[in-house]
Amino acid sequence: MQRLGATPKPMSLGEVLPGLQDNVLDAAVSATTVFVTMHFQDAAKFVTETGQPAIFGIAELSKKWYDGLPPDLQEIMNKGASSESVAINAWVIDFNAKTRQDWIVGGGELISLPPDEQAAMLNALASVGEDVSMTKAELHAAYHIVTEAAQRNR
Repeated sequence: MQRLGATPKPMSLGEVLPGLQDNVLDAAVSATTVFVTMHFQDAAKFVTETGQPAIFGIAELSKKWYDGLPPDLQEIMNKGASSESVAINAWVIDFNAKTRQDWIVGGGELISLPPDEQAAMLNALASVGEDVSMTKAELHAAYHIVTEAAQRNR
């Protein structure tokens, strides 16, 4: 946020809407999937779509529980998790499109940055993950695992 000239203020999601209503906050980083379901357009009608950051859901299970399963059930879990991680994509794409439309129907406006400003923003943010993760070796290693996986799946 500092690279974009903003002062970050970490807070729970429950604090954001009142912060916008009371003019304590000038902006918030999230997604229309969150803003629409919480009726943020009642307090702030403009959303600038920057393509950053992605918000995604995650399903997790207990490693201790998983490790206690017999191999055949672990395989069933692995196959099911793998297929569902792909199967949900169509629903997510539709849901994102619907919430963008719902934002507009609810009185909100969606704004896109001009191409030069979008490029400048992405350039300013390009090394954030690398720079932040360098402070901790384990975090840095994990960051590289994730970025390498993302590169393989583009």
